[in-house]
Amino acid sequence: MKKLKRLLAKIKAERLLKATDRFAAGMENVPFVFRDRMLKLSALSFFLGGVGTYVGLLLGEGNFILFSWVLCGINLYQAVRLYRIAKQKQYEVIEGCISQIKGKHGIGRTCRVFVKTDDGETKELVLEKGNPLRAGKRYRFYFDKNSCLTSGIRGLDAMLNVNSFYGAEEVGREEG
Repeated sequence: MKKLKRLLAKIKAERLLKATDRFAAGMENVPFVFRDRMLKLSALSFFLGGVGTYVGLLLGEGNFILFSWVLCGINLYQAVRLYRIAKQKQYEVIEGCISQIKGKHGIGRTCRVFVKTDDGETKELVLEKGNPLRAGKRYRFYFDKNSCLTSGIRGLDAMLNVNSFYGAEEVGREEG
């Protein structure tokens, strides 16, 4: 960040320097799950654009270059969308200890995770099996606030909210 500031100061881009400072200050309040996902989406988009351009030039295919930059734009849009969601706090947080995980080793893409919150309430979540969750640990789960459907039936609600999951982070709770 310091090298970027020196470079921007050399070319006298004061407005750009102020904008990067505001952006960096705003990123401090964004949860790690969103920052990590935005970084990965941004890196993937520029990788797709760069490699797609290189391969398109080697093959002499203009459509390949165009398609790779369209994919780059879609991924950058997703990163900006995540940033807006995080800044406007349009997400729902469920924090608690995982009491049990069902279906982790069975057939299918999803498993059922039971989270016991601090209120004593048990929530059932249906998550993809790729999440490295362990029973007995405390986690903070982030969901899309606008996509959470509630019908009153716990199992049905868990099944319908599969695509609204942003991520989870382990919470180290200090007992004092």
